[in-house]
Amino acid sequence: MVDLKKAGAYKYSLDPTTKPTCLAFKIVGEPTVYFLDYHAINRPWKQQPKELQDLWIGLILEGYQFSAHNSFFERCIYDNILVRRYGWPAIPPRQRRCTAAKAAAASLPRKLEDLGAVLKLTTQKDKAGYVAMMATCKPTKQYNAWAKARAEVAAGKRVGAKKQLIASADAPPVFIEPWTHPEVFETLYRYCKIDVRTEELADLALPDLIPSEQEIWFQNQMLNWRGLRIDVPTVRKITDIMEIESKARLKDLDTLTMGLITKPGAVKSILEFLALEGVELPNLRKQTVEDALNGFGLTDDMRELLEIRKALSMASTKKYKSFLDRANADDRVRDILLYHGASTGRDTGTGVQPHNFPRGLIKMSKDRPYAAVENVIELDKDMLHLLYGESLGVLFSALLRNMIIPSEGCELFVADFSKVEVAVLWWLAENEPGLKVLRSDLDPYRYQAAANTGKPYIAISEEGDERQLGKAQILGCGFGMGGPKFQKTAWDMYRLKLSLKQSREAVKSYREANPAVPDLWKAYEAAAIEVVRRGGIRTAGRCKFIYDPRRYYGGVRFLWVELPSGRRLAYADPHLAWRVRTYEVIETDKKTGEDILVTKTSNPMETLEFWGVNSKTKKWALERTWGGTLAENITQATARDLMMPGMVRLEKRGYRGLLMVHDEGITEKQIGTGSTEEFVDILCDPPPWATDMPISAKGWSGPRYRKG
Repeated sequence: MVDLKKAGAYKYSLDPTTKPTCLAFKIVGEPTVYFLDYHAINRPWKQQPKELQDLWIGLILEGYQFSAHNSFFERCIYDNILVRRYGWPAIPPRQRRCTAAKAAAASLPRKLEDLGAVLKLTTQKDKAGYVAMMATCKPTKQYNAWAKARAEVAAGKRVGAKKQLIASADAPPVFIEPWTHPEVFETLYRYCKIDVRTEELADLALPDLIPSEQEIWFQNQMLNWRGLRIDVPTVRKITDIMEIESKARLKDLDTLTMGLITKPGAVKSILEFLALEGVELPNLRKQTVEDALNGFGLTDDMRELLEIRKALSMASTKKYKSFLDRANADDRVRDILLYHGASTGRDTGTGVQPHNFPRGLIKMSKDRPYAAVENVIELDKDMLHLLYGESLGVLFSALLRNMIIPSEGCELFVADFSKVEVAVLWWLAENEPGLKVLRSDLDPYRYQAAANTGKPYIAISEEGDERQLGKAQILGCGFGMGGPKFQKTAWDMYRLKLSLKQSREAVKSYREANPAVPDLWKAYEAAAIEVVRRGGIRTAGRCKFIYDPRRYYGGVRFLWVELPSGRRLAYADPHLAWRVRTYEVIETDKKTGEDILVTKTSNPMETLEFWGVNSKTKKWALERTWGGTLAENITQATARDLMMPGMVRLEKRGYRGLLMVHDEGITEKQIGTGSTEEFVDILCDPPPWATDMPISAKGWSGPRYRKG
């Protein structure tokens, strides 16, 4: 048995206990829903009715598109069970389509139930059927109780008479069967037929992916099917060491707190314990703990407590286990990229979550970038402690990327676009002074620092706080960030301690040095509001804002933002509302003479509102936007439209795609057949719509993934 959420669809479909429960399909526009129940679907292809065989093969040979909601899961079940196990004919991958992908591209909910409600489809997903489906695909309560009792008895734990009796009995059925629970399966069958009709209506209501975007979806599916090769032996060694270390640290935690705290996740208890010792912390987030450890005033015991908490809460522990959960017999992890996971179009991660690997605090030598992982492979735990200190968690956190290795006989080729969001934003805004800096291969952070200080560019050091502040401004102020938020960002991201006044001045300096950027915010906001008010098309910079109040997709109207690439961002059911905005100003306190932050409210202002999936709650909710946020969305989307087609081009040139992480592409090629220069040239070849954009990337090749 395999846990679908932990292992992913591919590994789940290969498990011998996984069986399809039924199959339903229909041809668009025709009334018939073709259906095979549990008994029929779990027979060899040769035993299927001749009429079904002829119809199915005809659909494949005639090039019909096979559309499904979450198509990758359907492909895993079909290819790995129906084709491999029962001999069904293969469906070419390019004949597959996905309604969940179409929904995501329109910034609508991915879940079919939520999508049906938003589109106001006449046929909706059956909730009772969902319960039946979950009942048929999960082990029974009786089996779970038996397995748990057996495991506890085998581990030598003391258990009561009831558990002993359960453990001594024969294993109950793992899953319910049609002949034991016919009513559950009948509910499931009805649910499956309703799902097919719901998916058809959603497919008809949603706009198709444009051809270039369809190619990117094919690429995403291929990468998920191909997977990443993992250094499984080293991952196993690291997880074994971490398990030993965790047990020891938990014992230390128990001893240090006199048995009051036994789990590192007991946040409230840890904060209360620290407070009793005079250490007041607002939370136990990573940065808060780091600041406390780097500060003064901690007793040795409290320092040890925070070190234990830090070691036991490292995300790397879960990620190494995720590697093993997803690894198949060929040491590859699959089903780890979610197409259009972000509203801007970027993929997001699932399973091992490669998009949020920590940077790592172990500095790697340029001459020997893999020395640390080589030490882990060759040395035992005690020697590693001698080399890297008491806590090996910091070391292992830094080595997560190194666990990704190329296929046998291949090497990795990796490149990261250089300052791509800066280049895209300034290109969209036609910020000529900034573009001149980038085209001259100068440092935009020093350029901003020179604007701050009045010094010439050459007088700004490549190190030091002047350039660091310039970096914080360039990367933080492009989308309307105000002084208070910049103050927090400067400290959290760059460890720059600024007063409110200094933060406000930094924001002002950025806008004065790059006046085309705030002009772009205003242009985007004005175009969006005007087109929603009057309908039609408005051009702002290099983008078009399009709204037709008479055009419905299901029950939804859209404000479309057409990007330079031709792809569109979607804002569902937009409307204008008068809202009071809060803003903050710095005033001088009359009593103390100190600068203080004062919150004020504006007069009612016209605001653009729309419906979307809230990034925090994941629920369908009312959202608001303005020029700065529109600029952020468009910039990130345009940067994505540079990376994704680049990966498609690399695939056609023999560089096998493996992964995209933000603005970084990871591929592999047979040793001796590629070069870093060729790889970067292919990736950075500008599309026809961006020939004048300053695009550059830094690339490298090697035997393991790492930060370049």
